[in-house]
Amino acid sequence: MRRRLRAVVAGLMVVGAGAVAGTAAADGAGPVATPPDSPKTQTVAGVAANGVQLSMTAPAQLPLDLPGQQLPEREVDVTVKDVGGQGYTGTVTMTLASEGSGVSATALRLDRYDQASGSWQTVPVSAGGASVTVTDDVTVPASGTQVLKLRVSPGTTVVDDVKVSASANGASAVASVPVTGPTFQVSGLTGSGRAGSPMVITGTVDNPTDLSLQDVPVKLLLCSAGSAGCVAHASDVKVEEQTGGGSWHTVSVSDATATSPMSATVVPQLTVPAGGSAQFLVRVTVGAGAFAAPGQPTGQPTGQSSPAAAQPVSVAVALSPVGLTFVTQPTVSGTLTVQPPPAAPSTPSSTPSSSATSATSAPTATQTSTDGATATPAASPTPDPASTTEAASTPDAASSSSNPTILVAAGLLAVCLALVLWWVLMKRRERMAAGVGHAHDGHEYDHGHDHEHEQGHDHGDGQAHDSEQ
Repeated sequence: MRRRLRAVVAGLMVVGAGAVAGTAAADGAGPVATPPDSPKTQTVAGVAANGVQLSMTAPAQLPLDLPGQQLPEREVDVTVKDVGGQGYTGTVTMTLASEGSGVSATALRLDRYDQASGSWQTVPVSAGGASVTVTDDVTVPASGTQVLKLRVSPGTTVVDDVKVSASANGASAVASVPVTGPTFQVSGLTGSGRAGSPMVITGTVDNPTDLSLQDVPVKLLLCSAGSAGCVAHASDVKVEEQTGGGSWHTVSVSDATATSPMSATVVPQLTVPAGGSAQFLVRVTVGAGAFAAPGQPTGQPTGQSSPAAAQPVSVAVALSPVGLTFVTQPTVSGTLTVQPPPAAPSTPSSTPSSSATSATSAPTATQTSTDGATATPAASPTPDPASTTEAASTPDAASSSSNPTILVAAGLLAVCLALVLWWVLMKRRERMAAGVGHAHDGHEYDHGHDHEHEQGHDHGDGQAHDSEQ
C-alpha cells in the first residue's frame, strides 16, 4: 500500500508547485545540501554456498538529489570470501532495482570501480529498465577475500527503496536501502477573512535525511490565475513572515508580469538541519483598496458602494520551499476568500427647508378710552408654546446640517428661547393687569369725594337760606 501511494503521489503535478519552482528557476535561487563526512551504513551477511560467502556493506539511506544539485553517490561494497579453503575464480553478479509500484530504474545513477584501471566508470542505465545489472570477474585466493565496489544515487525519482542483490557460485546477499527526502506540510492555504485582517499560513519542512539543507528559499504566489477577480496591485497586499518564533517581518511583494504572477520570497534562506525540521508562518492581509470600484483611485472613499465593489475577492495562493525534491507531493495551493470591508454609512443629502418664521408676535398694549376716563389694556394673543417651539426648531436652508448633534442642540435652543419668551409675556401681562386695577380704584375715590363735596355745598346753601328767612 505504501509503495502504491508513493507511486501515485510521484506522478501528481500540482499547478501551484510548478509555478513556484518555475519562478525560483527564473530567479536562479536554490538551496544547498551538505552530506555528512561519513554517512551511516548497514552490513548484511549472506548465506554461504559452495565454499563462497558474500557480505554487503550498503548505505543506511539514499537521499534524493536536489533538482539543481546532484548529490554524491553512496558506496556499496560487496565482499566475496572463500570459506572452503580452495579459493574461487568466477563471476559476481550485482543487480540494483528501484522498488515501488510503477517505477523504474531509469533515474538511477550508477558507477562501478574498475580494478584493472583503478578508476570509477559510469554504468549506462537503459531507459525504461526495471533494474540494472553489473557483472565482475573475481579471483579469490584460498581463505581470502575480494571487494567489489559500486556507487549509486536514486536521482530525483521518488521511490520506496533501492534493492541491491549480489550472487556468486550459489551464494547470495541482499540489502534494501531506503530512499529519503524532505516533506512539506502547510495549513491555512484555504480560508476566509475580512479585508484588513491578516490570514495566517503555517508551513513545516521535515528533513529525515542525513543532509543539512541551507539557503532554502520559500516562495508565495498570489493570484496565479491572473488579476481578474483578484487583487490587481501588490500595494493592496501586505505579507509578513515569522521564523523560529521571532518577530514578524514585512516582506516585499512584486507585481505580476506577463510571465509570472504576483509573488513574494517570504523566507529567503531557510535552514533545515539533518534529521530535524523548520517551521515558518506567513500572514497575508488584503487591504480595502482591493475593493475599489473600477476607475476609482485606490484608497479613496467610495461613498455608496457599488454592487461590484461589495463582492468578495478570491485570492489564489501557492506556498512552497523551492529547489527540494519531496518524497510526497505536498498540497501547496489554495484559495483565500476575502470579504469586503464593512460598508461606510451613507451620508444623507441635505434637503433645503423654508426659512423659519417666528410665530411669536411682539405684544402691544393699547389703551382704549371709555367715557374719556377708563383705559382698557389689550394685548395681542400669546402664541401656543408648542407652536413656537416647532417654528423655532425648524432649520433654514443655510444652517441645515447632517450632524444629529447639531440638530438636537438647535432644537433645545429653540425650546429654551420659546420658554423665556413665554415667561416674559406672562410677566408683562401681569404688570399690565396690575396697572389697570390701580387706575380703576383711583377713579372711584375721586368720584366719591366729589359727591360728598357737592352734598356739603348743598347743605351749606340750605342753612344760609334758612337764616335769611
